[in-house]
Amino acid sequence: MILGTAKQHFDEDVQRARDIQAHAAGLADGRLKDDLLRSAWMAGVGASDAFFCDAYADLVTRTLRAKERQPSGNLQDKLNNLKVPVVAVLNSSNGWRWRMAAREMIEKESVLSIQQIKDLLNIFCRDQHKLLTQETVESWILHADMKQRQFGITRHAYQQTPAGGKAKAKKNALEKFGRRMQSVFQRRHDCIHNCDRPRSAIQAISADATQKALEDVSFLVNRCTDHMRGEYTHYLSSRGFTGQTRNQVGA
Repeated sequence: MILGTAKQHFDEDVQRARDIQAHAAGLADGRLKDDLLRSAWMAGVGASDAFFCDAYADLVTRTLRAKERQPSGNLQDKLNNLKVPVVAVLNSSNGWRWRMAAREMIEKESVLSIQQIKDLLNIFCRDQHKLLTQETVESWILHADMKQRQFGITRHAYQQTPAGGKAKAKKNALEKFGRRMQSVFQRRHDCIHNCDRPRSAIQAISADATQKALEDVSFLVNRCTDHMRGEYTHYLSSRGFTGQTRNQVGA
């Protein structure tokens, strides 16, 4: 399945983070509890970082395999101009060859911003079907798992917004979501790089705030997975790849 391994690993890894958070929540207030919560936060965001790297590698692999099987398929410049390591090209196994190449290209990257996520994954989306745009964000706002803190609006309030105000509502929601996720990502950076002291004092942390961060990371990964699984087959078709080729690469 498209993104199958990446998603399985994310689900396992974010559950490890949830387990740490749940354990910490039952402890008496103090330094140990707080540091376990920081560990859970870092692990959860790390799980999303790994997911997006693996997701990109998966989609690159499938696309290059499709091109290998059907040379007439039309790849855009960003994929045609990828620098593939020689060791990967010489590998005897075609499927492993392309996965090695994709991992080599992405393994030093850190995917911890909405813009980075969009830059990586949107090359595999058709025009008007890109991730987190005004054309596609409505389904995220209306999703059953959406929380008001993520988009700054409830599902009901969005549904009650007049048609003429929908564009502004979606624009505001996208900006709010970007800020929310950036704050979640930044907290991981603060914990890793300066022991959660962005200035001089250690930042306060709570089990509730950590749980919400893990929920938001999961929401982002789950919605991106749904979007890419729904879009990638259409993307290959739009680039001229036949049904037979798509089936061969699992799309």
